[in-house]
Amino acid sequence: MALFMLQLADGADAVIEADAAGCTATGEIVLERTDHNGRVERVRAYPAHAVMAVFRRGPVEGGDCTWLPQPSDGVWWCY
Repeated sequence: MALFMLQLADGADAVIEADAAGCTATGEIVLERTDHNGRVERVRAYPAHAVMAVFRRGPVEGGDCTWLPQPSDGVWWCY
């Protein structure tokens, strides 16, 4: 599991635990989990216009953890 933070267009932040986050070809931001049988289920989905930025909590040089920005455009997946 990973921790993702989404900065939403309405000014709020959403922190969600998921196995993966991604941006689809249509710009939709999706968060997914995989169950114990290997089936992927969508936890949340946000339309492109609703999300300003996506971050994943992770380590940086020196061992500290911080919010790592994900790409702001294009199709991508982060695990």
